[in-house]
Amino acid sequence: MSRRPSDLTGLLAWYPPAWRGRYGDEFVALMEDELNGRRPTIRWRASVAWSGLRERGHEAGLVGDQLTPSRQVRAGSLLVLCSWTAFTLAGASYAKLSEHFARSMPAGTRTLAQGAFDAVVLLAFAGAAVVALGTIVALPSFVRFVRAGGWRTMGRPVAVATLLTAFVGALAIPFVLWAHHLTSWQRSGANGAYASAFVGLAVLIGAVLAQWTAVGVTAARRIDLSRRLLRVEASLATTLAALMVAIAGSTAIWWGAIGRDAPWFLQGTATGTSGSPFTVNIVLTMALMVVAASTALYGVSRITRSWRALSEA
Repeated sequence: MSRRPSDLTGLLAWYPPAWRGRYGDEFVALMEDELNGRRPTIRWRASVAWSGLRERGHEAGLVGDQLTPSRQVRAGSLLVLCSWTAFTLAGASYAKLSEHFARSMPAGTRTLAQGAFDAVVLLAFAGAAVVALGTIVALPSFVRFVRAGGWRTMGRPVAVATLLTAFVGALAIPFVLWAHHLTSWQRSGANGAYASAFVGLAVLIGAVLAQWTAVGVTAARRIDLSRRLLRVEASLATTLAALMVAIAGSTAIWWGAIGRDAPWFLQGTATGTSGSPFTVNIVLTMALMVVAASTALYGVSRITRSWRALSEA
């Protein structure tokens, strides 16, 4: 018995809306012909999904050269911004993991770990300043966009981001009060209820960051930027990517120093006990930093390549 075309339309969600509107019906018919009544396998579905993601990458300017060089420079810069959002979550995890680490280290062994920690903090502030500067640079263009009627596009995502921020902020107040009544050991994972609440709050904070990043990406795709302003934004994105790499490197140095001189801190065990420097929390935190920084570097490669083409045009 043949499968109806409507049974496969869900796979079209992997493709961008404009592509679906133009080729959707034909593509469903093509899939029907290819399957010829057979049930689609997981591998087959994954292939369709991968093709859809590639189409989204082409449309966003992250793959290929279908868009103009200026659009591709903008897309590379926005990819760095999105990477910074993910990197910020990893940074928040690191801040939690490294809380009061110096107290657990033997005297005379803190220099390297403390220096790496201080570098992470300094570089993180520099990254936040770069993002703020990029926002300020784009603000006049955004104001003109809103005055020209752009708020019809931006109103809803801004409202969602604002409400979500207020909701998470309200939840954070009792959480902070709760944390003040716990010991450092309890806040480090000994209290299961607190640890679960912390993970839940972290997920919500991640949702807030993701929503505001979506607002920024939506606005940045629609505002008009001169070549001069585009160059400034591209330079800031390149700087931000470099800072992410430096932060990830400093975090790795801190981890190595703690693993060598105070592995018990990472395990949450008594001072002076032996233990592995590898824990789920620090490994996942470091992995997220590396993935985010690598993605940002890919964005920089798109910026560099596209700017060269733009300069030659």
